[in-house]
Amino acid sequence: MPKISQTLANHQPSSRRPRRIVTVSGRGVRGTFPSRKSAKAAQFESLIEEMMLRALEGAPSVKVFTTQPRVFEYKDGTRQRRYTPDVEIQIETADSTVFLEVKDDRTFTSHSKSAARIRAVLPHLRERGHRFHIVLRSDLLADDLQGKLALLFRKRPLRARFHPDIDASLWDPENGTLPPADIQQQWEDVKCQCDDLLRRIMKRDPDGLLSVTTR
Repeated sequence: MPKISQTLANHQPSSRRPRRIVTVSGRGVRGTFPSRKSAKAAQFESLIEEMMLRALEGAPSVKVFTTQPRVFEYKDGTRQRRYTPDVEIQIETADSTVFLEVKDDRTFTSHSKSAARIRAVLPHLRERGHRFHIVLRSDLLADDLQGKLALLFRKRPLRARFHPDIDASLWDPENGTLPPADIQQQWEDVKCQCDDLLRRIMKRDPDGLLSVTTR
């Protein structure tokens, strides 16, 4: 893990609360996702973020995730700026949490404002020892993953009250019921697909996406 500089060690993340998600507006679709892996309501501000939450819910390697998890305050030249990652995830095999940012690769280019913002905050995250990765819309749509997840989540029993000790990768962890054999096989297959997706994303250096035009 990178060593934290003295300056950054003295400048801990702000206690400022992440921005609250308000009602649906004309700027995009907003809502909550019924997750078994999030103690608080898993909130999304776009359809792409909702797609990412589906994939994280399906990935067995992801044990817990939190949306809009924390606000980082940092210096960008002479300006004080704030940055809130989309999601923070805890992975069973990792020693630390991982922050994810979701972007639409139809508009996310090396010269876009969002790319410039990530490029500015990335050194600060790394100096604190945080792992950070970018998730693209095309990642989430590959191999009809979203269609498979949406179908299975419609059939899957509704979640009960959040409990940190359940195995959220099971079909019905609260009651132990099983679906028909074909649905169970589809569930096992899509879980592997979600984990494979996450592994590909975490092997990808975000600098590579920030240095080239992705559109």
